[in-house]
Amino acid sequence: VEPSVHQIEEDKLTLFMEWLLANWLHVVLVVSFAFVVGTYTYKKKVEAVEKEEKAAEDLLAAIYPEFEVDTVDPTKPASERLHQVAKDYPGTKAANNAVFLQASALYEEGRFTEATAAFKAYLNLAGSRLLAAAAQFGLAASEDAVGEKDKAERSYGVVISRYGSSTEAMQARVALAKLILAQPNPDTVKAKELLLAAAQESQSGGIPGFWGRESERMLASLPVQAETKAGSTEGISEETKKEE
Repeated sequence: VEPSVHQIEEDKLTLFMEWLLANWLHVVLVVSFAFVVGTYTYKKKVEAVEKEEKAAEDLLAAIYPEFEVDTVDPTKPASERLHQVAKDYPGTKAANNAVFLQASALYEEGRFTEATAAFKAYLNLAGSRLLAAAAQFGLAASEDAVGEKDKAERSYGVVISRYGSSTEAMQARVALAKLILAQPNPDTVKAKELLLAAAQESQSGGIPGFWGRESERMLASLPVQAETKAGSTEGISEETKKEE
């Protein structure tokens, strides 16, 4: 006589219970370990969220002193407030943003050497992609401000080559053109190419803005300089003919 389905199910249950009794300690240990790991993971996630929230609050207070928190001193310069946020909450998104904002604040405070180091620090962060173009331009501008023209030229070039379609690339073209035209023997052809590209990008955006207007102003001055040189040459030729 074949066993019924009900009897088979009872046999399976009996076998399972026998296995469970034989391996009770092992099961308890596995379940306990899973519970501990789950609790620890959950706790870590909660702590991470709380840390991000606290870091965001401090960052807001560092940017806007009127938003008061106990951990941020509103009497300190902006760069120091932002540095404190980056120091207190490493690894958070707010801390990464604080490093970038600190570099920008140092530039505004005229501390260009420190700004250079801060922009480099931000570019080395794993989560710096969002503001990488702006940080690279800030680095170039800081190098430019302290007179490191060769480094600034290279850094502006990096902005243009890596972030060619960004607003920062347009700004870098204008800034690089200024550096070129300030040289004793400027490469006016290269400067004009940079300015034309910047002007076209600005116009395609619909609103010229400062950098768009600056590129157009500088472009307008280039033909005038060429005409002046040509006019001077013609004047000398005419005087020579009269003397003859």
